[in-house]
Amino acid sequence: MSDSGRWPSRLHRVDPTAPAGSSALCGAPVSPTEDHRPRVQAAETRLLYENANTGVAITVVIATLLAYAQWDVVRPAVIVAWLVYMLVVSIARFVLAQRYWRTSPTQAATSRWNAAFVVGTALAAVGWAAAGIALYPSSPPMNEILVVFVIGGVMLGSASLLAARPEAFLTFLLPTGLVTSWRVASQSDEQHLIMGFLGAVFTVATLITTWRFHLAIESSFTLRFANQNLIESLRKTKDDTEALNRELERRVRDRTAQLLEADRRKDEFLATLAHELRNPLAPIRFALDALKSAAPPTSAAHARDVIDRQVGQLVRLVDDLLDVSRITADKIQLRREPLDLARVMAAAVESTTPLATAAGHTLEVRLPTPPICIDGDLARLVQVFANVLHNAVKFTPRHGHISFTAERQSDVALVRVRDTGRGIAAEVLPRVFDMFHQAEPVLERSTGGLGIGLTLARRLVEMHDAHIDIHSPGVGEGTEVEIRLPISARQAPAAAAADVPPPTATRRLRVLIVEDNVDAAEMMELAVSHLGHITRVAHDGASAVSAATEFVPDVIFLDIGLPVMNGYAVARAVRALPQCSHVHIAAVTGWGQEEDRRKAREAGCDSHLTKPLSPATLGELLAKISERALEDHGDASEPRTRRADSGGAF
Repeated sequence: MSDSGRWPSRLHRVDPTAPAGSSALCGAPVSPTEDHRPRVQAAETRLLYENANTGVAITVVIATLLAYAQWDVVRPAVIVAWLVYMLVVSIARFVLAQRYWRTSPTQAATSRWNAAFVVGTALAAVGWAAAGIALYPSSPPMNEILVVFVIGGVMLGSASLLAARPEAFLTFLLPTGLVTSWRVASQSDEQHLIMGFLGAVFTVATLITTWRFHLAIESSFTLRFANQNLIESLRKTKDDTEALNRELERRVRDRTAQLLEADRRKDEFLATLAHELRNPLAPIRFALDALKSAAPPTSAAHARDVIDRQVGQLVRLVDDLLDVSRITADKIQLRREPLDLARVMAAAVESTTPLATAAGHTLEVRLPTPPICIDGDLARLVQVFANVLHNAVKFTPRHGHISFTAERQSDVALVRVRDTGRGIAAEVLPRVFDMFHQAEPVLERSTGGLGIGLTLARRLVEMHDAHIDIHSPGVGEGTEVEIRLPISARQAPAAAAADVPPPTATRRLRVLIVEDNVDAAEMMELAVSHLGHITRVAHDGASAVSAATEFVPDVIFLDIGLPVMNGYAVARAVRALPQCSHVHIAAVTGWGQEEDRRKAREAGCDSHLTKPLSPATLGELLAKISERALEDHGDASEPRTRRADSGGAF
């Protein structure tokens, strides 16, 4: 039989899901799962057709020999008719098998081909059952035994060939074996009855054995497909794992490269920050030395101008860093209102003109006509335009040309800043908005800055639902910055006819300065005294509470980071003093986040001012407090303020 050599390897496979010590052999079949059943049935049908030619060949040989053996004891016409029938059925089964192999059917066609095979098997069974009747002679006994022996052998051979499918072997064995047993037993004598009974027992035993063959075959196919699925699953898992590992390796490489780049940029930034902070300190130190000596008035005035400019530069650096921190933490709140774009541009030009003049640049400004109204935060938009203009001034060689224009395009205002400066290389353009990125190496930079101006500009522009782009033909070809701002349907309020000068104090105030830095305290005391107010200084928290109790100030400029008691504790202690219920407490600190303002407000502070405090801000605050005191009391000798009247300073 064609496939008999393959059964041992299949029958000895162990079910991977069975308990230890058990095996998927003939006596312990593995049931096909619903997922495997179509594949198992297709494989079983295929096995039937693999054995079909063997069965056909054996049938032809045995039928021919049986016809020859019975030629002298059975009428020749009966033998010829029977043999022709068997040959026709065998040829039909052979043709069916050839068509099966030419078609290579799919699993969906399994039932149809299985049914066709069973029909052929049934026709063959009819032929062999007919042989048990038509070719069974009444004598001699040897020929009777020959017919029974041949049919029994056919049943045994067919059992192994047809075991793949129950409907195949049942269709063949039952009619073949039982009809032959009945024909033998119909002779009615004791010997034939015993032979008929033994034939029936033989048929049943063959059926049981064949059924076990079928279960073994089914278990073998089930395990084979389960193993295939397992192998495919393991292969897929392996491929997926390898792909995941490759992706993880790529991510690790990319992340490592990003970390190395970030570390390099961090080191560059720290070096740049140190450089930029030291740059203003050198002229400040020399200017101070000039003021200490008996310098002529013109030199002294120049020294003061130098100090003023360099301190302004330091303040700008710190402000930029703080703004980056606030934007990164999403703590900047825009105060949006309808604005005249020309007013915003004019404010930015006002802060940039001195720099452009000092560099010998021509600054061409073309304000929009007719006026364009936008919705935004005046201070932040001025900061954006000023940063872009400052970059144009900084990166344009002396006596360059800078244009600052605006026009309306549909529903957006297009603001352009063009310069004839160094330009930007194509490979640098995609990173110009990155934090701390600068095209030149640290030691080769001839211009200042921390590389955060454009980052701030882009984030602030995006917060206005706007867009900023930078274009440059290349190095040495200049740069163009385009800012597109949505046009507002609302109208901007008319600008004031003239700026109102800052108020000046109208009466003397009692001012307590609490600062642990002795130099800072003395300088603030000097500034407040020059404004005509009475001052007292404390350098720690406990001394501040004692001074407030004795001095009973109108205003306290309170540092937050203090020894003994911090500023928040001092504010709470002062608020608990009955004689200080009117005092205006202004927190003056380097901590300027929203959380710091909230803490100061909860501790009882009326206003929160970040260091360094400008003289103008100091004078304006004292003037406002003095005016309120005058309005509330009208007595110039003892000016007082009330906490309830000093809100809104946060």
